[in-house]
Amino acid sequence: MRNNCILIIKSLIIGLIMTCNSINAKEHTYLYNTDSALITPEKTHNDGQNFLSHKRKKIGSFFHKKGKKYTSAQKKYATSIHVEYLQLGNDKGMFTELLKYDENITANAKITRFKNNLYQVVINEIDRENYTEINGELEYLLEGNSCVTLRIILPLSATKWQWYSGLEKTDAMKKDATYSDTKKVSTIFPPDGAFNGLTLSDGGYGDPIGQGAMSFYPLSAISIDGKGEALGVDMAIPIIYRLSAKTNKGLIAEFDVATSPLTDKFPDRAFFKLSRFNFDANWGMRAALKAYYSIYAESFKKRVTTEGVWLPFTPLRSIKNWEDFGFAYHELSWNSSDKKDGKSIPSIASDKGTGVLSFQYTEPWDVQLPILKKDIPYNTLVSNEMVPKAHQKYLENSATEDKNGLWQTRRLQTPWFSSGWAVSITTNSDPDLEGVNRYQYVKQTEITPAVKMNVDGIYFDSMEWNWHHDLNYRSDHFKYTDYPLSFSKDVAKPAIWNFTSEFEFMKKIADEMHSQGKLVMGNGHGWNPFAAGNLDLFGAELSWYATGDHNSEALDFKRAISYQKPIVFLLNEGLNDKAFTDFPYKGYEIYFEKLMAYGFFPSFFSTDASSDPYWMDTKKVENGRPFFKKYIPIIKQIAGAGWEPVTYAICENQSLQIERFGTNGELFFTVRNNGSENIQSTISIDLQALEISKKFSAIEVVNQQAIKMKNDKLYINIPALRTQVIKITK
Repeated sequence: MRNNCILIIKSLIIGLIMTCNSINAKEHTYLYNTDSALITPEKTHNDGQNFLSHKRKKIGSFFHKKGKKYTSAQKKYATSIHVEYLQLGNDKGMFTELLKYDENITANAKITRFKNNLYQVVINEIDRENYTEINGELEYLLEGNSCVTLRIILPLSATKWQWYSGLEKTDAMKKDATYSDTKKVSTIFPPDGAFNGLTLSDGGYGDPIGQGAMSFYPLSAISIDGKGEALGVDMAIPIIYRLSAKTNKGLIAEFDVATSPLTDKFPDRAFFKLSRFNFDANWGMRAALKAYYSIYAESFKKRVTTEGVWLPFTPLRSIKNWEDFGFAYHELSWNSSDKKDGKSIPSIASDKGTGVLSFQYTEPWDVQLPILKKDIPYNTLVSNEMVPKAHQKYLENSATEDKNGLWQTRRLQTPWFSSGWAVSITTNSDPDLEGVNRYQYVKQTEITPAVKMNVDGIYFDSMEWNWHHDLNYRSDHFKYTDYPLSFSKDVAKPAIWNFTSEFEFMKKIADEMHSQGKLVMGNGHGWNPFAAGNLDLFGAELSWYATGDHNSEALDFKRAISYQKPIVFLLNEGLNDKAFTDFPYKGYEIYFEKLMAYGFFPSFFSTDASSDPYWMDTKKVENGRPFFKKYIPIIKQIAGAGWEPVTYAICENQSLQIERFGTNGELFFTVRNNGSENIQSTISIDLQALEISKKFSAIEVVNQQAIKMKNDKLYINIPALRTQVIKITK
């Protein structure tokens, strides 16, 4: 990635050398609405607006001088990108627009520079045939640090506007309204407290990351007068971003970044990369996703050939007739063992030949040290008396610092330690940190030994738990980062968003594993999109009682961000509920069919993610065996066929959710009744788009029943909260 960033910067510099048509730039200012998660501009006064309009007309005339001929590239890029910024620390709380300073247009690219006395922004638009790449660099021109929200506007003009939200929702966009889908982002409050500060806010817990919001999906999609227009971020550059659209503006991207002279790899700078593309508006976000996958094909590449159920920790061979459960991925702690032919051997070796892949566990984002009592003074806690010698050297170099210069030290209730309590010290896992660092320690003690034993993959735990949103203000770490710094609007100082350090670790290990034909798995996947580019499969732990873990919005996103990569689940809290312990064990049917609708694999672990694991409880295992034998082979079939976002199948009943897996060679539809009543309905299939002849048959796979058909319609009866799997054959 460092080489890629250097190449981007070099290309921009070369473009600047070639620039022409210098135009005097003038600032224009907008009010900042501090109550909005997405920054929304308002005009300050008409005189300034009229001046700006005059300047834009003058700029536009560059392309339309009478009697002059222009290339197709010049016409293509005739609509200018607009650039605005909000500098934190500005008491006026106002957005400023950078007007174009100069530009250069070549056969397939346009390089534009925007500049005033504070900032320079260079944007390179490159025609990639099926999309336009928009990469840019922001430079702070004064001395010292800078925290800024950068806004990029791609103007569009139309009469009818529609905004696509998630996989299914469509909103008719109202005049002057801004549309976006964002999630709140802030440093995580530790439920059990922390040590670095008298209060949690003293330690920076709860501080907003950037402006406090980030887009849910890595792309935004709209239709204007029936034409699909989309904007997506490059998942290879982790950055706090927001994507939106506004009827009188167009597509909008915002980035919360900071600059510092201490970022040696890009001093006083930040950078970003976007893709702008068209899609079939008839299929909304689903078609936009399909186009997005083709643009970032490497990020969505499927390397897994074995699919199935996630087994956490329990020795595989200790489970009677383990073949019944469809295991595919075995999460292993270090030095775990199993019995084969009466002998105890390492689990990595024991799993060979079973068809179950072994994954070595690691959680490098923090170090957890058991403590005997909950209340310990901070200075005692971080001293060499408390920190074991094995951890002292790398913590000196790798411990992250809060806004007050203290180590970020959470108190954790930890059933996996006999004391029941631990201090969690957040660590910067960036492989480039000089000296003895956290990356080296984890690599040497956990990853390298497992690779030498020919483990099939590496398992990253807790990707999005506690530490990923920490802001690391330790300025001597800035020189090593490969990605732009960020900030908190409540602090207004440059910091490393700790997820970028996690990303660097995962990318380093993933690249090494992939070069050896091995895999990487990540657990704790919630909604952060950037990990998807590194991971080969995703894991998530669920609560039976917390529907936010597994409602349609959450599951839609997980399917969308993984594309055809496997996602596997563990049910923890609630596995002792009567739904799973009392006959006829209806919980299994509900849980399994809900995930089957998406081609996801269900499994179980522990109510507290540690003690009394499901797979070591013979009674629970036997209760579940018939359901695993019934559903997992079907989920394997549809997951193996591959999820496709565009279904080419529609149903008028809004309670039915349809997903497609595979093509005309092996084609499945899952149909989920999310409503509370039984439904009789028809599904219309676009036979031409799916390349299916009119002579085809359909069977419901779960119950092995034929589906009534006529022409391009399927007639189905589906009970409330149930899922059917329909296989189409010629």
